[in-house]
Amino acid sequence: MELEIEGLRGLKADLQKASRNAGEGMMKGLQAVGMEIIAEAKVNLNQNKTNNTGMLRSSGKVQKDKTGVDVGFFSKDSEQGYAAAVEYGRGPSRNRGEIPLRTTLKAWVHRKLGIPYGKELEKATFFITRKIHRKGTKPQPFFTPAVEKIADKIEDIVQKYIKSELP
Repeated sequence: MELEIEGLRGLKADLQKASRNAGEGMMKGLQAVGMEIIAEAKVNLNQNKTNNTGMLRSSGKVQKDKTGVDVGFFSKDSEQGYAAAVEYGRGPSRNRGEIPLRTTLKAWVHRKLGIPYGKELEKATFFITRKIHRKGTKPQPFFTPAVEKIADKIEDIVQKYIKSELP
């Protein structure tokens, strides 16, 4: 004998819909958290005076991925990215051959030192690049402090978005 409880199908459908909506709300909340982190990191870049060319600042993104949301400063030029070198600094290079930083540093040297394009800029860029390869650079954290500042608000932000998606 099969027993059917009245309204059970509707209840199951409502629970499935609520679960989907809560998941969508969670994703929206995580994206909102990511946007706050990026905004705060950009403020830190300005305060640290590490926003010379604007390339790093404009690389901040919040993007969906398979497991949720990916937040960061993404570089097309290298796997590790320019952001990591600024955030954590970099040690001396082991590379004794070509100096790959040279082309990417040229715009920075031009803007930072005001040297016009030409032989003087090439020379200055070469010496700065050589020093970076020999000595490395100091860390200038901008992303980690942003995450730490937003950390206490993450749960509240995500809960707000989940609640907004539920009936």
